This record gives sequence, C-alpha cells and structure tokens, in this order.
Amino acid sequence: MSITLITGASRGVGEALAWKLAGEGHTVAALARSEEALQSLAEKAEAEHLSGAIIPCAVDLRDPDAISQCVGTLENRGPIGTLVNNAAVVENIPFAEQSVAQIEAIVDSNLKGTLYCTHAVIQHMIPRRAGKIINVSSVAGIRGISGQVSYCASKHGMVGFADALTQELIPHNIQVATICPGAIDTPLWDPERNPYPGDIKKTIQPSEIVDLISYILAQPDHSIFKRIVVFPSNEWH
Repeated sequence: MSITLITGASRGVGEALAWKLAGEGHTVAALARSEEALQSLAEKAEAEHLSGAIIPCAVDLRDPDAISQCVGTLENRGPIGTLVNNAAVVENIPFAEQSVAQIEAIVDSNLKGTLYCTHAVIQHMIPRRAGKIINVSSVAGIRGISGQVSYCASKHGMVGFADALTQELIPHNIQVATICPGAIDTPLWDPERNPYPGDIKKTIQPSEIVDLISYILAQPDHSIFKRIVVFPSNEWH
C-alpha cells in the first residue's frame, strides 16, 4: 500500500488529517519537528486499533538532507503516493519589528520546506508516473495582510511554486492542488504570541479542511484543482 506523507502533522489540520486517513486504512507518514508529539499520535493510533498506521517522522523542514533521508527511508517501506505540504509558521508582528531569525524561520519552514519536501518526493513519483501533491497555502498567499508580511511572502511563493510545478508534472500524470484557507481554529493562533483578531469560534474548523483534502484525493487523475479559496464568512475578502 502507498504512503501518504503529511507535513506539520503533530497538531491542527495535519494531525486531524493523519488520524482520519489512518482510520480509513491508509499508511500515513506524519512529519513534524516534535518527536514526542508524533510518537504519542502513532501510539494512540495503535492503541485504538485503527485500520491503518501512522509512522512518526521527526524532521526539521529547514534541513533538506534530513528530508531527503526521511523520504528515502519511507520509500523503502512503500511508495509515497501522496504528499500534503501542510506545515506552517506564522507570527503576527509588524515587519519592521521582526528579527532576521524570525523572518528566516517563517520563510524557511513555509516555503523552502515545501520545496525541499516536494523535490525529494517527486524523484520517486515521476518514474512511477503517479502521485498527488496537495499544498495547504493560505489566503495570505493571494492577498496582503498587515502584520504578516513574511508569512504572506512565504505563502505567495507557495502558490506561485504550485502553479509552475503543476505545468511541469502534468506530463508525468502527477496532480498538484492548492488550498488557500482563511483562519483555521488551530494552535497556530496562540493567544499571546499570535492572537486571532476576532472570534476564534467563527473560524474554519480543521475537520472542514480535512474533508476538503479527502475530497480532492478521491477525484480521478484527469481532474486538477488549481486553487481552492475558502474562508469563514466573517473574513470576506
């Protein structure tokens, strides 16, 4: 059985997606930096006798060598059929007040990490002429948001990357889809470091994005979802 590789899988949408797919019998490689959180998720899946399995992959997306090694190890277990680039780092702070380290953390994780992961995975997908890649970008990838300059830059880059990559991979029968959601009720909205400027209860629930990803994965190979924009009604753009 093929493997679904999900980045940012230790919490939020990534964790919820890993759990849903494993519950449906899929083998899921859950990738994030927190080894403890991933191990806990994998053990919970085993304890609850899910029909699938969760493989914990503690990797820093800013390390291309570690990503390449992880992908190679997974490919020895089975082909990676789906990649979900979901990991994200954001800080709601004026650009002039951000440190270079903060800028690098956001761009390296959100954009470079997506490029590194995708580059490693398609080395195996292209010879097989099969695969699906889903990028979870953001509405910040199609518009500007004050206080999120670096985040917007990383997400705009992700959208442009996906648009160009789609054209390169169509001849290889590999589908690329991009989702641009508004605010999602996840730990990304830290009340102290990154508070949501509104009622967090009115934001999108992780399960909604999970259902959307599941729908895309179920579609035939000839269908391509270039860009899906979804946001809560209190965030009309």
